[in-house]
Amino acid sequence: MNDNQQISHKRDVSRRDFIKTSAVLSMAAMMPGASNVFAAGSDTVRVGVIGCGGRGTYDATYCVNAAPNVEIVAMGDLFKDRLDRSLAKLKEQVGDKVKVTGDTTFIGFDAYAQVLASDVDLVILTTPPHFRPAHLKAAVEAGKHVYMEKPVAVDPVGIRSVIASSEAAEKQNLKLMAGIQMRR
Repeated sequence: MNDNQQISHKRDVSRRDFIKTSAVLSMAAMMPGASNVFAAGSDTVRVGVIGCGGRGTYDATYCVNAAPNVEIVAMGDLFKDRLDRSLAKLKEQVGDKVKVTGDTTFIGFDAYAQVLASDVDLVILTTPPHFRPAHLKAAVEAGKHVYMEKPVAVDPVGIRSVIASSEAAEKQNLKLMAGIQMRR
């Protein structure tokens, strides 16, 4: 490959793509080392999505494409139309990696709790930011690994809750990861 081809090839991967892929791969890489990651001795990582708007759909797509044996098994959102659009798009984009059924789709303010009660190993939290501290606390209490989008909280009370949840997660050997700022 000559110098011009190398420069052209380098431009094919943007900084944003690199950071997105690195974040998801980092989460996937952390998962096998955790003591209770896999359901019932399986080598499949079962993912639940809490918050099924554009960001939730986007993050779920990257998550299942980051590694083999990752599948979406539960989804929850406040609004049915948002969940239905997300589910249809995920099925279109990642096909058989979506194992969501009617029994594992949840609507309403308690949808997050129902996803957490499902047989999931990891949850993606992409609800509006003011819900994230409470959802993170519930996820840690349920023994789930978490990827959550930024911002993790929007006020001092929320930040203190996130700090307390991260300390509790560390004691349980649960892995937490938050999204980072990315620009194209």
